[in-house]
Amino acid sequence: MKKKVLIVDDSRPMLALLSGMLKMNYDIVSKQSALSALETLNEGYLPDLIISDINMPEMDGFDFIIRLKDSAKLAGIPIMVLSGIQTSADRLKLYRLGIDDYISKPFNPEEMSIRVNKLLNCVTAKVSIN
Repeated sequence: MKKKVLIVDDSRPMLALLSGMLKMNYDIVSKQSALSALETLNEGYLPDLIISDINMPEMDGFDFIIRLKDSAKLAGIPIMVLSGIQTSADRLKLYRLGIDDYISKPFNPEEMSIRVNKLLNCVTAKVSIN
C-alpha cells in the first residue's frame, strides 16, 4: 500500500509540480490552503507526511503547524516545509514548532524526492519499533 502525502500550497503550478513528482510512489492529496487542509484532516484523512508552504492566504504555515502540533490526532505526522522564506529566524521558528525538514524554493527535484523518501522511511522505522 502506498504511503499518503498531503501537499499544502496556494500555488496551483507548485501543487501540480509536486503531485506529478510524487504520485508514482505515493498517494497524493493536494490543498490550496491551510484551512482546506485542516478540514480534510479533521474529516479523518491521515497522511504519512505533510508538505506545506508557509506564505499562504487565510492561514499561514506557522499557524497551520501550530494547529497540527496542538492536535493529539495530528501531532505525530511528519511535516516538511517547502518555502521561499529566507531568514534564519523563520527557519529556526519552524524547527522550534516541530517540523521535521525544510527545503527552500526553488528546489532540486531529486533532493526533494530523497528527503521525502527518507522522512517516510523514518516513519516506517518508528512504527515498526513500537
